[in-house]
Amino acid sequence: MLPTDFDAFICNSGSDIYYPSQSSDMPSNSRVTFVLDHNYRSHIEYRWGGEGLRKYLVKWASSVVERRGRIEKQVIFEDSEHSSTYCLAFKVVNPNHLHPLKELQKLMRIQSLRCHALYNHGATRLSVIPIHASRSQALRYLSIRWGIELPDVVVIVGESGDSDYEELFGGLHKTVILKGGFNTPANRIHTVRRYPLQDVVALDSSNIIGIEGCSTGDIRSALQQLGILTQ
Repeated sequence: MLPTDFDAFICNSGSDIYYPSQSSDMPSNSRVTFVLDHNYRSHIEYRWGGEGLRKYLVKWASSVVERRGRIEKQVIFEDSEHSSTYCLAFKVVNPNHLHPLKELQKLMRIQSLRCHALYNHGATRLSVIPIHASRSQALRYLSIRWGIELPDVVVIVGESGDSDYEELFGGLHKTVILKGGFNTPANRIHTVRRYPLQDVVALDSSNIIGIEGCSTGDIRSALQQLGILTQ
């Protein structure tokens, strides 16, 4: 499948939306450009801490250490390469020493920091985004702005996900789960979630289908089973 087969890409833990674009007079195999939705950014930027928040989080990250006797090793580091304007990313060296997500969110509230924190990439990365941003919020935004009926929306996710994973399953939209060895072992994210994923995700819903593989044929077959594509 081509990038232009999709209507939108929700990126940076739900803090950015991109639309694939290709000129009609360009060949089909030419490079596709991605257009940033600046209106969505203006929607989520309210009371975003920006540089001040980044400095606080860098200082906080330096206090999260792994202790072995008298030796202390920092386990969370700023990840500038994967950060963006509205997504502050931090690399996690040892997920076993992470604070439970609820404790981290409580810390944010105590410090009057209006933001969301979530663990992703199998708990090897921490992302901090605006309070009004999330992947599920981005779906609602797309539905309202473009008048898209949610039953016609399909979300494609991996078999194991971030700490906001379950938010992508509820509601009227449909979900395709890509299964296979490319997924991060689920138990790594469960070590910070503190509860089994099946306790909050209705995997037997008719709006959810899992497929073994991620080829174009696999995805098209799943969309046909969901009634999105005709045979």
